[in-house]
Amino acid sequence: MNTPTLNDSRTAGIMNRVREEVSNLREDIGSLLSHQRRDTLPHNARELADAAKHRIAAGGTYAASRLRDLRQNRTAEWIGGAVIVGLLAAGAYALTHNGHSSGKGAAELEKRGAEDDINC
Repeated sequence: MNTPTLNDSRTAGIMNRVREEVSNLREDIGSLLSHQRRDTLPHNARELADAAKHRIAAGGTYAASRLRDLRQNRTAEWIGGAVIVGLLAAGAYALTHNGHSSGKGAAELEKRGAEDDINC
C-alpha cells in the first residue's frame, strides 16, 4: 500500500497504533466474553435458581398454612354441604319434573295414548 497518506510517517505511525489498539480490543472482548460465559453467567444462573427454589418453597409453606386454616374453619364444611344438598335437590327436581311440568305436556301424553289405543 503505497498511497500518499502512508508516505507520511506520522500518519503511518498513527495507523499502526490504531491497528494495534483494535487488535488488543478484539482480544479483550474475546477474554471478556469467555469469562462471562464460563464464570459470570453460571454464577448468576445459580443465584436465580436458588431464588426460585426459595420462592417455590415459600409458596408451598403459604399454601399449606392456608389449607390448615381451612381445616380449622368449619364454615367451609357448611358451605360445601349446602352446595351438595342444593345440587342433589336440583337433580331430584329435574328427574321428577322432566316433561311433566305443564298441563300441556300431560294432555299431549294422554292424546298420544288414546291414538295408540285406536290404531290397534
